[in-house]
Amino acid sequence: MKNRPIGYRKALSRIAAAFMLVCFVLTALPMFAAAAEPEFKTFSELSGKTIAAITGSPFEDLIREHIPDVKEVQFYPSSPDMTLALLDGKIDAYFMNNAVGELIANKNEGIEVFPQSLGDSDFGIAFAKNSPERAKWQAAYETIPQDTRQALWKKWTGADDSIKTLPPQDWEGANGTIKAAVCDTLEPMSYVGKDGELIGFDEEMILLIAKQLDVKVEFTGMEFGAMMPEVQSGKALIAAGSIVVTDEREEVVDFLRYAPASYILLVRSAGGTGNSEGFFAGLSASFKRTFITDGRWKLLLSGLGVTLITAVCSGALGTLIGFGLVNLRRKNNIIGNKFIEGYGGLFAGLPVVVVLMVLYYVIFAAANIPAMIVAIIGFALIFGSRSYNVIQNALSAVDSGQREAALALGYTEGKAFREVVLPQAANVYLPLLRAQFIMLLKETSIAGYITVVDLTRAGDLIRSRTMEAFFPLVVVALLYFILTKVMSKLLGLIDKSRDKQRRERRIKGVD
Repeated sequence: MKNRPIGYRKALSRIAAAFMLVCFVLTALPMFAAAAEPEFKTFSELSGKTIAAITGSPFEDLIREHIPDVKEVQFYPSSPDMTLALLDGKIDAYFMNNAVGELIANKNEGIEVFPQSLGDSDFGIAFAKNSPERAKWQAAYETIPQDTRQALWKKWTGADDSIKTLPPQDWEGANGTIKAAVCDTLEPMSYVGKDGELIGFDEEMILLIAKQLDVKVEFTGMEFGAMMPEVQSGKALIAAGSIVVTDEREEVVDFLRYAPASYILLVRSAGGTGNSEGFFAGLSASFKRTFITDGRWKLLLSGLGVTLITAVCSGALGTLIGFGLVNLRRKNNIIGNKFIEGYGGLFAGLPVVVVLMVLYYVIFAAANIPAMIVAIIGFALIFGSRSYNVIQNALSAVDSGQREAALALGYTEGKAFREVVLPQAANVYLPLLRAQFIMLLKETSIAGYITVVDLTRAGDLIRSRTMEAFFPLVVVALLYFILTKVMSKLLGLIDKSRDKQRRERRIKGVD
């Protein structure tokens, strides 16, 4: 073995020393950091800056009232997304209520509460407009002692997470069960706790009132912007989750006001802050918070199962729809052809998310159908349109002489199609259907828009607790990658076993 040059060894030593120095600086630098202060302290300093608010919140006018020359007001689906955007410099501040905002600032280095308030209001539980139930709930709420309400607020806004659990619903529930739509990403008001349980100040307040009314409560978690449509469509009796009462919201729903609220802005710390943990220690702690704490890996596993079931069921049902349309087309009647043309044009011209939301909030609004079933129906209708086009085009590629030869041999029209034309077309449409199914598998990531907790939504829920993007997003992406590769390989094996032309041939009696 040849001896390496002395210069090579010196270079390695210098690189190692430089690496150790960088690690030391990353670990020790925060010790000398000064006390954090907000980057902006007055509304005038936010002139020309970008402010964010949560999707579904009607506060753009309030923001512009205090900051008339704001550069832009952007909307994000959740507080974790706004937190990450703020830390990454994509926005300069974001709008939030005091309960959620102060907790975010306490839990995240580099984020501070803006010193000036934007106004006061109340937190509210939403009911459909003119619902007679609101008066009943209001009367029950008034019977809860003020000391109990204050103790509840202190419990959920405090730092002791060990006491943040919901009481069991141990009352009889003689007056039935009601459905409550709650936001699942706004800690401490309403969020996902241990093992995927929906907890928070709002949930416990609802349970206190429900106990007075002797009704059971079924909570359904969703994004903030989806709560009001749930109540307006009648899918839920009430909506809660850090909802601040405004005049605009009171035009479409009625509120039970249950706690004071104020409007605040969150901004970056002046000069930024370093990570108080060492690089590798911080990475390890982030991994633990993302997957180990409260058994959050179970949430990802559950979401993975929901994604797989949704994709497989909608793919199978959509394929049946595609073959049904092919058979309808073979009858060649005017009504059938017009139906196929309209069906294909409709689903080709609509975004997938719009299809899901129309089905969930409009067509099936009054039906008590689980969101996952609605998602399967929606994706199946979309996949049915695509599979029809694929199969029909493959059938058109088969030489018409094949059908004519089969008929000349005495085959019926149906038998000629099933045993001669369709098997030949299968060699063309099966690989294309496999590619379409993989695309469908990835498209199911938007099922969270109609409250389905799939893989993507599970990652969002974890981010809402950790306020960290790296591990949740990377692992969700990795799981999708593995899932698509496995499903593609499995479908390829099924296709290979079906195709007799690819099977190994043996001559009887010959090794």
